[in-house]
Amino acid sequence: MIVDYLEKIHQEVYEKKLRLERKLQKNIILFKNNDRFIRELEDSLDENFESFSPRKVDQKSHKKIESLLEEQQEIENASNQLKLEIANLNAQLAELEGVLKIARENVKSSLQQESQKEDNVVHKRKMLEIQELERQRIAKDLQDCMMQNLSNIVHKIEICTKIMDVDTIRCRLELQAMSKNIKEIIRDMRKIIFRLDPIPLEDINLDIVIERELSKVRKNGRIKVSYKNIGEKRNLSPIVLLMIYYAVQESCSNIIKHSNAKNVNVQTKYTKDKVQVIVEDDGIGFELKKIEHMNEEENSKIGIFLMQERIYLLSGKLEVNSEVGKGTKIVLEVPIDKEDTR
Repeated sequence: MIVDYLEKIHQEVYEKKLRLERKLQKNIILFKNNDRFIRELEDSLDENFESFSPRKVDQKSHKKIESLLEEQQEIENASNQLKLEIANLNAQLAELEGVLKIARENVKSSLQQESQKEDNVVHKRKMLEIQELERQRIAKDLQDCMMQNLSNIVHKIEICTKIMDVDTIRCRLELQAMSKNIKEIIRDMRKIIFRLDPIPLEDINLDIVIERELSKVRKNGRIKVSYKNIGEKRNLSPIVLLMIYYAVQESCSNIIKHSNAKNVNVQTKYTKDKVQVIVEDDGIGFELKKIEHMNEEENSKIGIFLMQERIYLLSGKLEVNSEVGKGTKIVLEVPIDKEDTR
């Protein structure tokens, strides 16, 4: 199938781009560390330091600075070449994505003509189930994927070995800082893993998970939180509950980080054929147009986009209403039927 072939080519180009970006990032880190080391050596060439060993240290430091400057030039040249290659790969990816978009639209059109609406709903739910299984797998794999951060620490250790004879105090301080960084990496990784695999599907209850997220908002100390249910509660299927949970989680995270709100009101409303969740705050709000024009890499846009996509895949809808100085209101609705209850 042409789409499969194009996706394979796209994946190969994308993986090559990632490899180059990781290499570029490593060069950038090395460049910064060398630059800092050069400045430290230059600072050590003051009169007070030289008074203890005026010539030997001075000559050794100058040679080291010259060596590092040559290395910096090589790193800069290599980085520029990598940037050029990455730019070319980005252009290739853009072309492939354009072709893929057309191919997918053609396939989608054909499927819509051949399939009934019920089949499409089942297909969407299967996609979500596969996605969540993949998220759980990634959560486990993430424990082994800190190589880049650890490589940075290894590089700092190598720097320490170079300066330990010159400045033992500085070296000791660097090691203490590295120890602190490692602890921060472990803490951050635990947070990421929890966000990817927060709760077992079979154990989720909408009220429980919403209250869990609201408790994080309450811990902030400056935000008053209220939560209420309207209508007869329904036992929803795990995949529906999980998608609603992720939307509420993202909303609460944004409130804590960006809103400066004093009050947050959350409401869950059950009807015969749908469930509605409203998250509203009285914070500073924002301009929706600015979010729409953000780069795809920016977290705010990614968060809102993922919220909408997850709800849309359930044939639901999610609306974000916000104005500067008037707070933010998020309304999501998901249709429910016999397949969505348990």
